Amino acid sequence: MEFKDIQNTWQQQSGKTTTIPDFKPAQQKLQKLRKEQRITQLILGITGIVLIAFFFYISAYKYNGTLLGMSLLIGVIVVRVWIEIQSRQKLQKINVLLTLEEFKTQLISYYEKRKILAFRIIPLLLIIYNIGVGIMMYYFYQYLSRGFFYYIVISYVVSFVILFYFIRKGVLNELSILKTLQEE
Repeated sequence: MEFKDIQNTWQQQSGKTTTIPDFKPAQQKLQKLRKEQRITQLILGITGIVLIAFFFYISAYKYNGTLLGMSLLIGVIVVRVWIEIQSRQKLQKINVLLTLEEFKTQLISYYEKRKILAFRIIPLLLIIYNIGVGIMMYYFYQYLSRGFFYYIVISYVVSFVILFYFIRKGVLNELSILKTLQEE
């Protein structure tokens, strides 16, 4: 090839307009996911702090039953915070500047792991948490007035229903995103 041929080829290529994919929607979705995870971490963190403060307030460390109940409650929250931190770190590693197929593959992998979390780990944590609550309810029943005990029971049931609703809503949202990604 001579210089004129190279120059001609270069001019033809430079005349072509290549379209660069718009990464803004992907970046916005990732930012939204990261924001939701931060909110979840904040709520879990506050719950953990309240439980730890309550642990020391009632001197749960002095009695085996309350120690076990509160340890289960706090342990579940700590594990859940750790899971969300790990999940957030994995989400941050997703590179929006990859090709569309590579980006999609990374997102599918991320949501597949979240699906396992939603159907295996979270239910187990909820069961353990409820066991801890059950243990604590036994002691609340013994040492608190009936009115206050019933207030705690009703508050817990209402809180659990609301929590379950938001967990379910989040899981269904993640499942729909995964389904959409897999169908495309």
